[in-house]
Amino acid sequence: LLFAVPAFAGSLEIQKLQIRATAPGMKATGGYLTITNHGKADDALISASADFAGRVELHEMLMDGDVMKMRERKAGIAVPAGSTVMLKPGGLHLMLMGLKQTLQGGQKLEVELNFASGRTLRLPAHVKRPGEISIGDGESDGHGHSHDQSHNHSHSNSGS
Repeated sequence: LLFAVPAFAGSLEIQKLQIRATAPGMKATGGYLTITNHGKADDALISASADFAGRVELHEMLMDGDVMKMRERKAGIAVPAGSTVMLKPGGLHLMLMGLKQTLQGGQKLEVELNFASGRTLRLPAHVKRPGEISIGDGESDGHGHSHDQSHNHSHSNSGS
């Protein structure tokens, strides 16, 4: 199980880079992973890219009253020294937009992650169906029913 092997870049450990499978015609999807900073200095994920997407943004989901909204985190995602940050459905995540192909469960693609420390990691990403995505404790995210293919939220497929 190669995908279970964590990747290291200095004191950063990346685990379980997963991308949500898409239906034909979808132009955006989510990416999820766990980042652990074993070092003594803070770091931050500041950008990402993928050959199969026009662009990748760092996003977060948050409640605005009783409405869940998604917004870009232009300043990046902090990974303080000695901490673990999970990018998972319903929270922080990668938003892969301008997809150039339909992403099918079982595919293996690559995503590049760039950190404030200057580290760059190019990692395998496993495409998974919504119910197969698991981040953190190895359990299913438990949100497959509420964050299925409608993950496009405000990113409409029309007009592009």
